[in-house]
Amino acid sequence: MLNAMRESAGSWIIKVLLGIIVVAFTFMGVGSFNARQSAKVATVNGDIIDITQYQRAYYNMLENLRAQFGNRLNDEMIKMFNVRQQALDGLIETTLLHQTAEKIGLQVPDAELAKSITRIPAFQKNGAFDPERYKILLSQNRLTPESFETMQKEAMLMDRLRTMVTKSAKVSEDEIRQWYEWENTTVDIAYALFKPADFENVDVTDQILEAYYNENKEAYKTQPRRKARYIRFDPAAYREATAVTPEEIKQYYDDNPEAFQQPETVSARHILFKVKQDADAETVEAARQKAVEVMEKARAGEDFAELAKTYSEGPSKDKGGQLGEFQRKDMVAPFSDAAFALAVGEISDPVKTQFGWHIIKKEAHNPAATLPLEAAATEITDKLKDQKARNLAYDAALALYDITFDGEELEKNAKDSGLDLMTTDFFTQQKGPAKIADAALFAKTTFALPMMEISDITEIGDSYYLIQAIDKEPEQIPALEEVKDKVMADAKTHQQKIAARQAADQFLEKARSAGSIETAADETPAITVKTTGPFNRKGAIPGIGNDQKLASAAFELTEAGQLPDQVIEGATGLYVISLKEKKAPLEKDLETEVATVRDRILSQKQNAIYTAWVDNLRENSEIKISQEFLNN
Repeated sequence: MLNAMRESAGSWIIKVLLGIIVVAFTFMGVGSFNARQSAKVATVNGDIIDITQYQRAYYNMLENLRAQFGNRLNDEMIKMFNVRQQALDGLIETTLLHQTAEKIGLQVPDAELAKSITRIPAFQKNGAFDPERYKILLSQNRLTPESFETMQKEAMLMDRLRTMVTKSAKVSEDEIRQWYEWENTTVDIAYALFKPADFENVDVTDQILEAYYNENKEAYKTQPRRKARYIRFDPAAYREATAVTPEEIKQYYDDNPEAFQQPETVSARHILFKVKQDADAETVEAARQKAVEVMEKARAGEDFAELAKTYSEGPSKDKGGQLGEFQRKDMVAPFSDAAFALAVGEISDPVKTQFGWHIIKKEAHNPAATLPLEAAATEITDKLKDQKARNLAYDAALALYDITFDGEELEKNAKDSGLDLMTTDFFTQQKGPAKIADAALFAKTTFALPMMEISDITEIGDSYYLIQAIDKEPEQIPALEEVKDKVMADAKTHQQKIAARQAADQFLEKARSAGSIETAADETPAITVKTTGPFNRKGAIPGIGNDQKLASAAFELTEAGQLPDQVIEGATGLYVISLKEKKAPLEKDLETEVATVRDRILSQKQNAIYTAWVDNLRENSEIKISQEFLNN
């Protein structure tokens, strides 16, 4: 069946499809000859994980995080997610899963694999599997049917293994009820907020400054720096070597009909008489009468553009009321309906919209149409040539990558291939080198490499890169004088926090003595007490926002213990809180949520079972991490 598909079988849509598989199999590496020559990162029961597999896993994790967080992803977040360790852990886990599946004889029959692929919408045309489309989409993404089928088969195998492991998970009615009550109980609290920034009158002496610096030296370390060599494979340099056949143009045209649809449009001018939306009936009628008078002038033959310049109160007045070409959806409904209903050259009656009264003159009408293939051919050719140029650039990078077995060979191979090998200055991971389209990504790639190792082919900006880390400078702690201004600002902030903490602690003690924070605030006019109103564990705290630490403390309060044991350090400052009311959800409301709650609990239990099973696999396996990797 698979062979038949291949015999009878780049688009962005395949990337969406592959993304699903790649997320599940981020840690799978394809073992090229170059990869097998790479340094060993770890062994799992004797099976080797090499540096190339690790680099691919690391880069894939970064791309997944970048897709999730966009420009918000920074080095602190990368450290927080512990990407370096997670990449290795994922590879180890994947290796263990493969070993287990092989041991128990778990397989995915070719017939099931073929059936799953033919059901993928990306490979269908008019609801049926299209072998030609299948081959084209894979080819455009530098995949063969064999490699894609291997990925799909692995995904199905791992899903089957997970299902076997987690099938024992069950959810009881009591668990559903307890979960629902925990998640939907609400609390209402009173609070006093002590913001450190409000405590301006703090003193930072030389002794405090020096002590703060000595306690926090690590925070002022300079960033480590790297120097790299790289080869850029610019698709523009390969464009002249591409050719596009008429058959390819026709195929693209047929596969992307929506790209060549031209919507119905009109061109028009208008004269606007503004009326406020809350105007009274008399004002509305007076504006309409003005519009009628100007409409009669226009219908009598006076130049519409000149009338617009004289009478219109809209922004297009100076252009003679010219609106240009627009679709029906571009204007408010009453205006569009009138403009599209007019004959070309016809002038409308006054039309009322939220902006006022309009007189419209229709100047042209362009019916909806499909751009013919002949007219679209140039645009399609450009797109396909760009795509082919990118493929050629990638292939050139791959060719050099596959013959470069170690870092020392890069310079010679680049020269023999007629490629420019560029060298950067030293750069930090945060900033990256100059004159690189996406310097941040270049830097992250470089910092992930061991010294003298060559990166996998990396897409940066509009080009592909091979990167080699060739030198490094360690981080250093500067002298106090070099960072005195920053240390002074940080020390002041620290002193403000101390002052805020002291004030909040004193107020909490006063509230305990007085019996409530409201009574304590009455005796301390400078302190304001506010209330939140009811909120649950899922939502933001009214008037405060999302503050998990504060919310957790609020739900710990009880009728018997309405004040907390200590001040709560929240996201915006220090809080002294007290319970006003805690309310459990109604039993009848649970009935509509049973299925949803059961699914959530079941998913958590399955994840817990699976995680414990994988942990047990690890504990009972021989896993060795190379010292070179640990030291890097």
